[in-house]
Amino acid sequence: MNYKQLFLGISILIVICIQSIPVFAKAQTEQKKPTIVMAYQSANGIANSDTILLEAIFAGITDQIQLMSVQQVTSEIIKDTDVMVFVGEDRGKLPTEFLKAVNKFNGHLIVFGKNAEQLPRFEKWGFMGVQSLRTLDGEPLSKLTNIEYVKPPMGSDVLVEGTNLDAKYPVIVKDGNTSFIAKSNFMSNDNYILSRELFNILDLSAPLNHMAYIRLEDISPISDPKLVKEIGEYLAEKEIPFYMAIIPVYVNSETGEQVQLEDKKELVKVLRYLQKLGGMVIAHGYTHTYRDAETGEGFEFWDSINNQKISSINAEEEPKKLRKRADFTTEKAFQQYIESIDVIEKQYIEDKVKSSVEKLTELQLYPISFEAPHYAMSSEGYKAIAKQFSSIFGQIQLSDDTWKRMGSPLMISKPALLKDMTLYPETIGFIDPSLSDPLKTIEENIKKVQQVPGSVIGGFYHPYLGMEYLPEMVRLMEAVPNIEWLDLRKTNQTVRSNKIMIQQKENGELKVVSHIKWTDKVKQRMVENPFEMVLWILAIIVALFVIAFFIYVVSLRTKLRKRLFEERNFNG
Repeated sequence: MNYKQLFLGISILIVICIQSIPVFAKAQTEQKKPTIVMAYQSANGIANSDTILLEAIFAGITDQIQLMSVQQVTSEIIKDTDVMVFVGEDRGKLPTEFLKAVNKFNGHLIVFGKNAEQLPRFEKWGFMGVQSLRTLDGEPLSKLTNIEYVKPPMGSDVLVEGTNLDAKYPVIVKDGNTSFIAKSNFMSNDNYILSRELFNILDLSAPLNHMAYIRLEDISPISDPKLVKEIGEYLAEKEIPFYMAIIPVYVNSETGEQVQLEDKKELVKVLRYLQKLGGMVIAHGYTHTYRDAETGEGFEFWDSINNQKISSINAEEEPKKLRKRADFTTEKAFQQYIESIDVIEKQYIEDKVKSSVEKLTELQLYPISFEAPHYAMSSEGYKAIAKQFSSIFGQIQLSDDTWKRMGSPLMISKPALLKDMTLYPETIGFIDPSLSDPLKTIEENIKKVQQVPGSVIGGFYHPYLGMEYLPEMVRLMEAVPNIEWLDLRKTNQTVRSNKIMIQQKENGELKVVSHIKWTDKVKQRMVENPFEMVLWILAIIVALFVIAFFIYVVSLRTKLRKRLFEERNFNG
């Protein structure tokens, strides 16, 4: 045997294998994202909040997803689609055209909730009616949850099941290229379960890394600059990119007094310094309040007292309760009324956000993303924001009827609701010092979120807490395997108003174009503090009179001296 040739052959084989590893890894990370059409069946033809959240969850898997009613689905629309998702919100007969289209569809079909028995692929499934669960995926539920009880064909894979007493019921089932999920509401902890199982359902390679971020929340003109600086420097020293959610104007709820960030020179200096250290600015509204609430406590883009969208441009006016469909004789009249409210809401939000962006930019604090106060905003509000920002932080409001229907996908995504804005979700909450163990909730949430491949470990921290809890919060986050800190300085972001353009490039370059004039600043100040401006005007008028009087006195003295000089010369 020629050992030299054998050794050479083995060496070449090893080299080839080593060189192929990066190629294989790259292929794994660059796997084809599936194209998805998600169709919903609802009584009113409008997607409910459960479906909107489901679409957002799927948007974390792929950016190639269309949301539509079953009435819109045709064979032509779904012929080249990889995955067809059907959400049965309400019971009812499915359209004939939809049934024909699904019958011809050869890709993966995923069905949520009701009406699956009408689809040809489910002929061999047994539908046994509604059943209640006490546990899901081995975890007890806070209240009974109803599901569609099915008996899948032999050989199916039951990925998730629930129980009621001693009985077990399938909840997520996969049978080849057909999957069934026995419910459509994933607002609570079952969001983790569905997000985790999507990779198994769609046969996708699970991402290895978890993006993470810490947001310094509610920085306003009354924030302590020393605490803000201490916290920012700590994160910078640990080489952790961090975000500063800044409110430019503080409003005292008792007196109505406004405190401007520009008047807090020391705080502005600290924020500019932290921005240079790597802190990134998020525009967190303009005053973070609506009507009589205090900044940081009140909502700004949602009327929380009436639990409705903004209905008056002047927040000092007493908003009226929005009228319902029953108050109108025709659907057309009702829609015209809603459209008139939408115009008001849009104008209000655009004005507020424009003021926020321009105020921050004037102070050389350059926002590259947005966060809605308390995450509350209607779908029309998101449309308005999307014209000014390319991304948004936090959770999303899923209903135009109440802010309490709120949720978030666990992965970075572009939900249809956000009109092409990228969502960086808040998933682990915040430190609540009123709890006996403020860090326990954070720790529990991290454990749940990290079970989902590719999920974001995102939370926020209030600077008024100082350094008491931050190091431990950072330690808990860094304990997550394969964590990677989110750095928007390495992404493309755009923020715009009619006088501002901010572009963050993925190469780290930040480009700012401002067309703000000094007259614009004066006008804005007059709108915000008319009484202060009246005082300034009076002060200027008085100053002008004083100056005029001084000039007059000097002129008289000059003339008097000149006359005396002339008389002296005359008398010789």
